[in-house]
Amino acid sequence: MTMMNHLSAFADRAIRGAIPARPRYAVSLIDRSTGRPHAIADIPLVLMTREPVETSDELMRNRDPSRWRIFVERMDSKGGLS
Repeated sequence: MTMMNHLSAFADRAIRGAIPARPRYAVSLIDRSTGRPHAIADIPLVLMTREPVETSDELMRNRDPSRWRIFVERMDSKGGLS
């Protein structure tokens, strides 16, 4: 193998190192009456996104704001919640 075989992987890593990644967020829909997250089949709905405002708007579309609220939490670089 020559270096030409690995050139694209090297370029990809170089670009990722030079351009910082935008932060990621976990967005949840919370029931105001219970304080619990909305769940589907007993699995809490949590959306991972880099655009929390747009995701929040989509989650709240056609929902009653007096019953639901949005909870946004920033994730660290390894994907854990801060």
